[in-house]
Amino acid sequence: MMNRFAPVGLCLLALATVLRAAPKLPENLAPKATVTANSEYHPKNYGARNVADGKIPGPGSQAQDVGAAWCVKGDTNRNGAELAFTWPVEIPLAEIHYWGRVGWYAEECWKGYEVYLDAASAPAARGELKMGFGPQPIKLPVGSKARTLRIKFTSSYGGFNPGAAEVQIFSQPADPAALAKFIPLHAGTTDAVAAPPPVIPETPELKAMIAAGRLGFDKLVLIHRRAINPTHVYTQHNEGFGPGGGLYVLSIKAEGNDLKQIVDSPTGQILDCDVSYDGREILFSWRKTPELPYHLYVVNADGTELRQITEGPHHNYNGCWLPDGAICFLSTRDAQFAYCWTSPVGVVCRIERDGHGFRRLSGNYLNDFTPAILDNGRIIYGRWEYVDRPAIPIQSLWTLNPDGTQLSVFFGNRVLSPATFIEPRSIPGTTKVLCTMTAHNGPCRGAIGILDPALGVNAQEAIVNLTPEINIGQVDKGSGNHVRGPFENPYPIDQEFFLVSRQGTVILRDYAGKQQATVIAGQGGLGFYSPQPLRVRQRPPVLASQLPERMGGDQEQWATVVLQDVYRGLEPHVQRGQVKQVRVVQEMKKAVRADVGRRAFGFQFPVISCGATYACKKVWGHAAVAEDGSACFRVPAGVPIYFEALDEHGMALQRMRSFTHLMPGEVQGCIGCHEPREQTSPPIRPAATAGQAMALEVPEWGGPTGFCYATHVQPVLDKYCVKCHSGPTPPNKVDLSGDKTDFFNVSYESLARGRKRLGREGEWDSPYVSWIPSYNGMEQNILQITPRAWGSPASKLGQVLLSGHPDKEGKPRLAGMDDAAKRRVYAWMDLNVPYYGTSETAYPNNRGCRHIYPQALDKTLADVAKRRCEGCHAGGNLPRPVWTRITNPRLNSFLTAPLAKDAGGSGACGQAVFKDVSDADYQAILKTFEPVAQMLADNPRMDMPGAKPSPAINRSCQ
Repeated sequence: MMNRFAPVGLCLLALATVLRAAPKLPENLAPKATVTANSEYHPKNYGARNVADGKIPGPGSQAQDVGAAWCVKGDTNRNGAELAFTWPVEIPLAEIHYWGRVGWYAEECWKGYEVYLDAASAPAARGELKMGFGPQPIKLPVGSKARTLRIKFTSSYGGFNPGAAEVQIFSQPADPAALAKFIPLHAGTTDAVAAPPPVIPETPELKAMIAAGRLGFDKLVLIHRRAINPTHVYTQHNEGFGPGGGLYVLSIKAEGNDLKQIVDSPTGQILDCDVSYDGREILFSWRKTPELPYHLYVVNADGTELRQITEGPHHNYNGCWLPDGAICFLSTRDAQFAYCWTSPVGVVCRIERDGHGFRRLSGNYLNDFTPAILDNGRIIYGRWEYVDRPAIPIQSLWTLNPDGTQLSVFFGNRVLSPATFIEPRSIPGTTKVLCTMTAHNGPCRGAIGILDPALGVNAQEAIVNLTPEINIGQVDKGSGNHVRGPFENPYPIDQEFFLVSRQGTVILRDYAGKQQATVIAGQGGLGFYSPQPLRVRQRPPVLASQLPERMGGDQEQWATVVLQDVYRGLEPHVQRGQVKQVRVVQEMKKAVRADVGRRAFGFQFPVISCGATYACKKVWGHAAVAEDGSACFRVPAGVPIYFEALDEHGMALQRMRSFTHLMPGEVQGCIGCHEPREQTSPPIRPAATAGQAMALEVPEWGGPTGFCYATHVQPVLDKYCVKCHSGPTPPNKVDLSGDKTDFFNVSYESLARGRKRLGREGEWDSPYVSWIPSYNGMEQNILQITPRAWGSPASKLGQVLLSGHPDKEGKPRLAGMDDAAKRRVYAWMDLNVPYYGTSETAYPNNRGCRHIYPQALDKTLADVAKRRCEGCHAGGNLPRPVWTRITNPRLNSFLTAPLAKDAGGSGACGQAVFKDVSDADYQAILKTFEPVAQMLADNPRMDMPGAKPSPAINRSCQ
C-alpha cells in the first residue's frame, strides 16, 4: 500500500526557509516552464509539476511528500525516466539543482542522469547523483541555451518509486555559499541523525575457523542476484524482478575462496534456497523469466540432476525441507489477493518431493511468509492478518504441525513495532529464534533479532536487537513502519555465531556483536544472499499426524473446537453466566485483483465498508455455552475463522480480532477467551465435552453466506424504522431508507459514516455505532481489547434497540420488534459494519470498484448554484453530505432544500428556490441521474438484485 504510512518526521521546507540567512540564489526558471514526465505515480499527488512548486519535503516527512514531489510508477520506470521542462521561448541555461525524493525512503533518489537540450542527440551533461537530502548542482556548458531541457534519469538507488522533491533551474551559476547543506543518507533510513552502525572489528580468525571446519562446515550455498526492492514485504514474489546471477557453492579455504556456479540464471531470478538435512540437495525458488512465476526446483549440491517440483500459472516459493522429506512452501495457487493491494496471496502448503500430494496447510486469506522448521519439528512462519485491525503492523510469527494441525501463535500477534517478523530460524539447542525485523512497506530486509517467547509472546523483553543501530521501536507504540535496515537472510550456525547478508555482502557475526568476518562481497553489480552451510545437520523429529486416517460423510468439511471456559480472559469485565453463545465468523477472501488507483476508504478496492472491516464476513452459526463456560462444537475446516462471545441478547461481549484455522477432522482445544498464554488447563472436565460436538445453529437469516447489509439489515429497518426515518425531513436527520448512494445505501450512510458530513472521507466518529477503524494511523486500537469496547454493547444504536427506542412518554416505539430482528442489527455492528457481502464487483474500473455517480451532476449543480444560490452560498458552494443518493435522487438535499415545502421539499433554504418540480433547473439536475438509472438497470451493482461479477475481473495468481 503506497502512500499510507503515519508520518515519522517532518522536514517540509519552503525554499525561503531552507535558504534563510544565505546569499540569494538566481531566479529559479523551473516554475515558468511546462513540466512533463514520461511516468507519474499519480498525476496530482506525484505529478511532474510538483518539482517546480517551491515545496521541498524533507527526510521522513512522509505525508508531506504527497502533492509536493514527483515520482514514477516503480513497476515500469524504477530504473529510468525522463523529466522535461519547456519554456515559451529559448532561454539561457547554466545550472540545474536536483533535490532527491527522500520523504519515504532514501533509495527513492535517482542515481545516473543525462541532460539534453532541445533535440540534441548528445547529452550536454551526464553523471551520478548521491543518495541524500539537499541540492545537487548539475553544471551545463557555458553559453547553453534551449527552449526544452530534458533530464533523462538512467538509474536509481532501487527505491520503489524514484523521483525528485524539487528541481531548480538557473540561467547563471549559483553562489556555492547560497546552497543549503547536502545531507547524505543511507539505504534503509531517512533519519539524517541515525546512530552509526557499531564498529565491529573484522576478525580474520573467524574466517579461518570456517576454512578449518571448526564451525562444522567449510562450504556455503549462496544465491547471486540483484537486490529485490518490492513495495511491501508481501509482494517480493511478484515485484522487484531483476535477471541475472545463479545458485553457487562457496568453498572457504585458507588460501582464498573458491566460488562454483551450480545453476545459471541469466534471464531469471532465484529468490531463496534451503539445504537438505543430509547436505546433498538444495531446494530453491526460481523465476526463470519475468513472464513466468516462481517454481520450486531441486538440484544436487554438485550441480547435477536439476529438476522442477511444482508447476502451474501461479507462484510457488519460500520452500523448506520437512523432516519426513516432503517440502513446505508458499503458493498462490488459489485466486485470492491482498484486500489493500494487488498482489496474489501466498500461503503455507506442502507437497511431496516428487511434486505430488499437494495440500494446503494454512487457511489464511492474506499472505504467509518464509516458513522454516523448528528444532521440535513444527513449522514456523510469518503471517499477515487484519481482522478488524489496520493493515500495517501484525506480520507475526506462528507455528503449526506439518499436517497443518495445532496452529499456535509464536510471537508478536499484538506487537505494533516492528511491523514485521520474517525469516525465523531455530537457534540450535534453544527455544529461541533468529529472525529479520522490518517494516510493512518496503523490502524484506531490516534489523536482525532474537526472539524468546518464554519471556512473553508480545513482550519487549523477549526481543534482542542484534543490530542496535536500527530503531525497531516499541511493541506498544506506532505502526512499526519506520523500521528500515540492510540485513536479510539470517542463519544461525550455533549458539554463538550466525550468518547474514548485509546489502549483498555475506558476513559471519557473533550474537554479542564483538566480532565479524566478511565471507564474500557482491560481484558484478549483484549481491550474495541466503547463505547456508553445506553440511549434514540434525533432522528434527517427524511428528505423527493428529488427523484421522479415514473420514466419512461430511467430516472433510469440519473440525471440532473444545472450549474449556469462555470466562478465562473475560473476567472481571464479564460475569459468569453472561455468555450464552459463541458465534463462528469467517473472514472471506478477496477474489478479485483490482487496480490500487481505484482505492477508497483507505485502501479498500473493492470497498467492503466505510473504513471499518476490510474483509467480507460469513457467519457460520452459533454454539451454546454451558453454565461452566464450556462448549464443544463443529467449525468449518480450512478457512480463517474467529469467535465472538455473545450475551443473552446476541450482543458480542468480546471478539477475537485474530483468526485461527483447523484441518478437516482436527480436534483443537482452547482454554478461554483472550486468556494469557501462560495459563494452563484446569483439571476439571468441562460439561460441554461430555457428549459429541454440536453442530452450529445456523443464523435465522439463512445458511453461511457473505453478510450483506442491504440483504440482512435493511429489511429490518424497512419493517420497523423507515415509516418515521425517511423522506425529506427525517427525525434528527437520520434517514434509514434503503435508497442506494454512490457507495452504499442511505441508512448505512446515516448509521455508519462519521458525523462530520462535510468533512473529508476517513471519518470514523459515527454517533450511532462504535466500529473499529482500519485506516492507517489508527494502529493503537489493536491493543484495545477490553470486553464491550466495540460494537453493539458500546454503540448508541445498540442501546436504542435494547430500550425499545422510547418516546417522550417512555413508551417504546419498537415494542413490536422481535428478537431475531434485533440480533441481525447487533450482528452487523459486531462484525464491524460490513456493507458488501462479497468482494466480487460489477464495476472493477470504478473508484472502490463500487462508486456510481452521475457524470454531469457536479457541472450542472455548479451552474445552477452560481445563477440562483449565490446570495446565500458564496461562489455557489452548496453544503452537501459526503454521499449522494443515486436511487430516488429527488430526495438529495440539494433538491429538497431549495424546493418549496408544499411541493415536497424540506424548506431548508428558508425561501424556496424551486417553486415546484417543474422548474427547469430542478429538472436539469434530476436528469443527470437518468444515465445512472439505466446503467444500473442493465448492470446492477453488487448490493442490488440481479448483480453479477464483471467478466473483466482480473484473477491472475501470477
